[in-house]
This record gives sequence, structure tokens and C-alpha cells, in this order.
Amino acid sequence: MPLSMNCHPALIAGSLRMSHAASNSADSAPNGLINRTLGDFRLIRLLGTGGMAEVYLAEQVSLKRPVAVKILTGDYLNGKNDTLLKRFEQEARAAGGLSDPNIVQVYMIGSDGDLHYIVQEYVQGQNLSQWFKRNGPPDFAKGLKWMKQVAAALKTAAESGVVHRDIKPENIMLTRAEDAKVTDFGLAQLNEPTQKMNLTQAGTTMGTPWYMSPEQIQGEPLDFRTDQYAFGVTCYHMFAGEPPFPGKNSVSVAVQHLKDEPAPLGKHRRDLPSAMCRVIHRMMAKKPEDRFASPEDLQQALSELDTQPTRNDFVDTSSFSAWLRSSLPSVKMVVTGLLLCCLLGAVAGSRLNRPVRLQVKPSGFHEESTAARQYAAALLNPLNEAAWRAVFDYYPDSEEALWARVQLACYQLTRNNPSATKALKEFQNLAQEASTEPEDRKRSMQFLATLGEALAVRQQLDDLHAAIGDAVVSAAQKQQLATLESRYDGIVNSTLMDEYLSEMERGTITAPSLLREFYQTLRDELT
Repeated sequence: MPLSMNCHPALIAGSLRMSHAASNSADSAPNGLINRTLGDFRLIRLLGTGGMAEVYLAEQVSLKRPVAVKILTGDYLNGKNDTLLKRFEQEARAAGGLSDPNIVQVYMIGSDGDLHYIVQEYVQGQNLSQWFKRNGPPDFAKGLKWMKQVAAALKTAAESGVVHRDIKPENIMLTRAEDAKVTDFGLAQLNEPTQKMNLTQAGTTMGTPWYMSPEQIQGEPLDFRTDQYAFGVTCYHMFAGEPPFPGKNSVSVAVQHLKDEPAPLGKHRRDLPSAMCRVIHRMMAKKPEDRFASPEDLQQALSELDTQPTRNDFVDTSSFSAWLRSSLPSVKMVVTGLLLCCLLGAVAGSRLNRPVRLQVKPSGFHEESTAARQYAAALLNPLNEAAWRAVFDYYPDSEEALWARVQLACYQLTRNNPSATKALKEFQNLAQEASTEPEDRKRSMQFLATLGEALAVRQQLDDLHAAIGDAVVSAAQKQQLATLESRYDGIVNSTLMDEYLSEMERGTITAPSLLREFYQTLRDELT
């Protein structure tokens, strides 16, 4: 599907989470609901929008506690669409009957005039998709923890006869303590025979194609194993940094779910135990009967992973660097050699009359014999900024120097104290360095640099919104927001969608996972 070249600035601004929702004034929401009171709940600010509802942060006045209020929107705001209204109410009934620490709690359903809404627990944090876009794929222990928590939530749902039908990273919330909670039962189907509701026409499928099971695509009966499949795809995406079936459109993705087998997860994550990879691939089996037969079986399989050993030599890289890495000695061999060197150094040092303590300069990194080996050394030290800088300091005219700048810029966005400003500078340096390269390399690298600049500016916007919080936006902050939004709009619409349209339409790129994820997100927003 070609991408539109006439994206209105409002579309770009709207794609930024809470781009205009930080203000407490009534005109900060398009429908003027800010500060309106619905029963016991005063709406404070817009948190986000979905296909059928807007979600607001609100205060429950009687209990003085924050809650999330989901309100029907668009053509359904007046409640005249009976099917949508029933589905909306079904979400509340399905989720409201579930009691589990790993499910976002629904408090009540209500209406005020023509407004229909659900009041639910407010989770302070981010969803799983936002987390791994910022931090990259999680390690084995953290990922396993989330898998167990989501599996427990799905077990509770299954015991109540509920199939979620839309499990995906965006519907898994992470609290500030980084505990997982499943949310959005808007597509849930009650499986109790006496209460089952048929709210869709024959042949109609619901859900998100990138995570949808084969039987859901084909309109067949659904049960717990359907959510298990979507959960397996979500886990694959979480650990690999990309979905198992990345396609250009929903049709091509659906065909892959029906016919193709995903690439082995172990090829993306060599640190993961093979038992973990087997569990995830079994969850994604094409036939429901080949998956785990019950929620208890899945939980048992996950519990048995606690004692599995992991390797510590995995580094998430681009395809180029993965090829390079495969030709290098193993980390075990390198560590063994370093230990021997240290031992020999200690023996030699003991013979000196005057002991000398050697210190490595914080900003220094030793030189390797070739640019390829210098880049490989940086891959083995991905959290060492000096290691990446050493590549373009020692070998400034190499292709590896350009890739090192890409990696360093992404590192600035994912380190313990992320800096969008430093990342933006590195992406700008990359664009300048690539300007003297041969035309094909120049274009590909400057495209990555432009994509990275958009990501960095978007992160600056998110950081500014987070700093503002619930406070009233000052005139200076409004100006700063307007400047950043205008800059982001210019990069996306005037550069990416103009000068690099062919790259945006291609559907896949070779880049670190952070840029690949942003690329796919941007394509989704612009189609």
C-alpha cells in the first residue's frame, strides 16, 4: 500500500502521544471534555485514542484517586450504533468480572447523556511496545517475568470463559515497578454457551493482523489457545526486536500467519535458552492442538524455565554486524585470553621494584588491526560509548565508521540516562559524514540519519510532555512544543515522505532494532 505524501500536520501531531493533552484548559481536547465531570469522575487530560474510544486521566472525586475513563468517540459518541455500544459494554462486563493482579481492573460502566464510558484502574507506566522501543529487547530474566504474569492473566480470563482476541505489546501495560498487566478487553468474546454474543458478521475477523492466530483469520471458533498464539507472537517480537511476520500490509501478514513458519528465535537471540525458544515457537504453532493444551500447561512450561542457563555474549545488531560477529572468536575464548593476560601481567608486575597501577582512560579504547575488528570490539562492548567512538576515530573513512555512528546514536536513546539531544547530534554527524560517500551508501546512510533525527525529535517531545505532567502549560513551553512539533512534521513530511519515499515504501530496512521499530511505527501511522 503506497504511503500518502499529503499527511496533514495535525495527523503527525496527533500521532505523538499526548501532543496537545498536557494543558488543563478546556480547549486542549478537540471535544472540550477536559474538566467535565461524568458522575463521580472529573476528566483531567487525554491519555490516548483508539479505534472506538478516547482514554482520559480522571479523578474519582469521592475517593480522591486517579482513574482512567474510556469514552466512546467519533460516529459512536451518541450511542446510536447499537452493535458498537453492545461491544463497548461487553468489554466492561468481560473485564469487570476478572480479578487478577495482572489484569487492569475495571471499576464500573456508566453513561451521561449521550456519552458512554468505562472507568478502570489507572496504570502509571508504559505499554510493552513503548518499553522495548526505548530500551531494546529485554534480557531473559525480565522477559520471563513478564511472560509468567501475562500467562497468569490469560489463565484467569480463560477460567471465566473470556478470550481476549487482541493480545499484543500495546495491550500489555508495565507499571512503574515493571510488572505486566493485560488491558483492553474491547474485542473479548464470552465463551459461555448461554451468554455468547455474536456481534460480528459472518466472515469478519477482529484483532490486530500482526498478532492474529490462523483460526482467527479464518473466522473459526476461538478459545484460550487463540490468545496463546497472539501471546507467543508478542513474546517473539519482544525478544527478537521485530515481529515474526513483518509485512507491508495486513493481507500479506495474514497469509504468512497461515502458511509460513517464523525464523528460529534463536537466530535473533543466541543468549536465550533453547528451551525458551521452544516454548515460544510451540505457542505459535499453526494448529491449535499443537500448542499448549491449557493455561496450566503453559504456566508449567514457563516455570520450568527458571533453572535454564543463559549465555551472556548476545548483542542486538543490524544484519551487517551480525554477519561480522559470526566470524569472530567466541566471548568465552576472549575472556579466557584476557584472564591469562592478567595473570601473566601480575607475575611480571610482582618482579618490578616499584609497583605501578595502570589505569585505562575513561574516554580511550585500544586500536584493533582493521576497521572490521574495531567494529567487532565495539559489538562486544555495546554499552561503552568510547568503543563506538574508537571505530570512527581510528578508521574514519571506513563503512564501519558510519555504522558505528548509527549504533552510538541509538545507544544515546537507550542508555540508563537517555539523551535525545545527544542522539540528535550523532544522527546529524552521521548525515554529514555520509555526504562524501559513494551515492548508494550516501543515500542509505543519510536516510537512516534522517529517520534517526525524527526519532530523536519525537523523543524530545515525549520528554517535554513528561516534564510538564499535569501542570498548566506555560507560554514558553507551548512555544517549545510548537517548535518541536513543527520540526518533527518537517522531517517526516518534507524529507522522509518526499526525498526518501522509496525507502519508506520498501517495508524493511537494515538497522539496529530501535530504528527498525520506529520505521515500522511511522509507516503504520502514515498509511
